[in-house]
Amino acid sequence: MMTWFFPDQDIIEIHAEQLAALKLAAAAAPVRRARLCLHHDHADTVQEMVIAFCRDTYNRPHRHRNKSESFHVIEGRLAIVLFDDAGNPTRQVHLGPPGGSLPFLYRLSSDRWHAVLPLSEYVVIHETTTGPFELGQTEFATWSPDGTHHERVRHFLARLEGLLNPPASVNYEDAA
Repeated sequence: MMTWFFPDQDIIEIHAEQLAALKLAAAAAPVRRARLCLHHDHADTVQEMVIAFCRDTYNRPHRHRNKSESFHVIEGRLAIVLFDDAGNPTRQVHLGPPGGSLPFLYRLSSDRWHAVLPLSEYVVIHETTTGPFELGQTEFATWSPDGTHHERVRHFLARLEGLLNPPASVNYEDAA
């Protein structure tokens, strides 16, 4: 399961030390990601999180019905792969931190299948989505590995990464 941290204060400030600790927590977590929730409860109508992903995490393709989500990259780079109902990739969105050659903000306002692929050792994002969060509300793609068979996951991720086409103007050195 993912590592979650909830705040106990009304005013939340995020500093570099917290991002470093979040990356360490992600590296120690079995699923290789961790989140610092900026909202106080799963029932909140706005869910805001700072999430650290390790390069080798698996974010199973999924979709959210009647929700929107946005990512703002703080550190690292990632690709969001969108799929049709049969599991064929239909679009890629490459993101990096502000100041580089990649866009740094993304928003999805439909229930399209998508997966997040970290492309650097660590990726740290600020995610905002609509709440409340209810376990089981996320619909996972049956055409994707469920995460319990590591060889299937490795093969699936290698196939997806092989299909990635970063924009020609991308300088990944700027986005690292």
